[in-house]
Amino acid sequence: MTFSPIRFTVLILLFLATTSWVAQLSVAKEARIETHIYAEVDGETLELDLRVPQVRTPDAPGVVFLHGGGFQSGRRDVEPVVHFLDALADAGIASASISYRLTMAGRGFGCDVPSREKQSAVEAAASDAARALTWLQARTAEASLPTRWVIAGSSAGAEAALWSAYSRVPNQWTGAMSFSGALDAGIQARAMAPPLLAVHGTCDPLVPVGRDLHHFCSEEDPGAWLLVGGPAWADSLRSVGVTAWTRRACGAGHSVCNSALIHPEVKAMAIHWLRHGLEDNADVFVDARGEPLQGGESCPQPCN
Repeated sequence: MTFSPIRFTVLILLFLATTSWVAQLSVAKEARIETHIYAEVDGETLELDLRVPQVRTPDAPGVVFLHGGGFQSGRRDVEPVVHFLDALADAGIASASISYRLTMAGRGFGCDVPSREKQSAVEAAASDAARALTWLQARTAEASLPTRWVIAGSSAGAEAALWSAYSRVPNQWTGAMSFSGALDAGIQARAMAPPLLAVHGTCDPLVPVGRDLHHFCSEEDPGAWLLVGGPAWADSLRSVGVTAWTRRACGAGHSVCNSALIHPEVKAMAIHWLRHGLEDNADVFVDARGEPLQGGESCPQPCN
C-alpha cells in the first residue's frame, strides 16, 4: 500500500444551466489517497487508488471509477479522472479509481473485432469492478468508507460501468454515472435498477448517443454490436419508473468522455446528483463548448 496526503484547493463549482442549480462552494480539506491491491485475476494484479476525505458528506455514496481506453489501454490515474475525483473528494465524497483487465490490448476494439469478443471485454471489466466493490465493502468500518457506492466510468469504462449496473440481478450499486458510454441494446430496463447520470456528445462518432451500432459499423462487420447510449438508456429507465439525469452536449463528439470530467458545471452536476439527486429526473442541453442553450430543450442542429 502507498500513501500520500494531499490538500485540495478551494474550488467553486457553479452550475450555470437552465435548471435551478445552486452554486456550490467547498472548503479546502485534507483527504488521504491510498493505493491498494484489490484482486489478482488470471495472474494480473489489480490496484485501486482510494480517496477518503477527512470530512465526508453525510449519507453520500462513494464512487468507483473506471477509466477509458477501449479495453486495450488507459490508466486509473489519467489527468481527467484525477481532476474529477479530486473535485469529488473536495466536496466530501470518497472514491476509488480502479485498474481492470485490458483484455483487448494489442487487438483494438473496432469493427473488425467480433462483437462477442467486445462483449467479453466489457464483462471482464465489469467483473473486476464488482471485485473492487467487494473489497471496499469489506473495509467499510476500518477505513471509514461509505456503505453505498455508485459505479462510474468514461468511454470504455462507462460501458463496463453500465454493464455492471444494469445487466446483473440483484445489483449492489446505488447508482451509475456514464461519460460517453453505452449498453447492449438487448438488456431490458427493470424497475429495481439503480438511478443514472449520463453525459454524452450528441454527435459522438464512436459510441452512439441513441440506439445504433458501436463505432457505427456496417451491419455486415464482425464488430456490428447494437448499443443504446447513456441518454437513451436514461429514457428507458424512466419508462419503468427509475430516475435519471442527462446532460447532452449538442454537436459534440466522443471527446466529451474526457472534457466533461474537467468541466466545472459537470462536476457541480455530479456532486449535486450524488448528494441530492438520486430520487428525481433532470435533463440539460448544452452546446459543443459546454455552454447552456438559451431556452432550448433539445439539440437544434443535426450531425454532419
